[in-house]
Amino acid sequence: MARHPNAPAEVLGLLAPEFPEAVLQNPALPLLRLAQMAQIQTWPGRTLAKLAAVEGAPEWVQELAMRHPDPQAQWAVAGRASLSAERLRQLAGRREWQLRAAVAQHPALPADLLPLLAADPDYGVRLSLAARPELPAEVLKTLQRDPHPLVRRRTQMVSTGTRPL
Repeated sequence: MARHPNAPAEVLGLLAPEFPEAVLQNPALPLLRLAQMAQIQTWPGRTLAKLAAVEGAPEWVQELAMRHPDPQAQWAVAGRASLSAERLRQLAGRREWQLRAAVAQHPALPADLLPLLAADPDYGVRLSLAARPELPAEVLKTLQRDPHPLVRRRTQMVSTGTRPL
């Protein structure tokens, strides 16, 4: 049913949490996006989170999840293995520190975000960034002088190759 081209948007929204790949493969989904976007926008955050977490999810699904008020939908986007530099920049500007921390850990993190995240007001974001094994010298120095002792300790552990207990 999730792949059936005559399935209504409401039904697809109900099926998506359990069958996200099948819903995304529905040949009518691009048309439903155009004709019934208002219906798709009413899908719950959990539904959009499941869809956005699929690596093959189209950009418009990611964008819908990014705009959803449920942080769960936004976290699903942040947890994707492949994200564009623009999407990472969007996430780095979010209010929730967990989203910024996920950006700090992302393997495709743009270099221009390193100083921004090193100066983040939340130590959890700086702690995530400090766990990166290869940081530019100026960013590493900033984190080694961080006011939070856990951030300073993490940079020391990463630079010496010490593993946390």
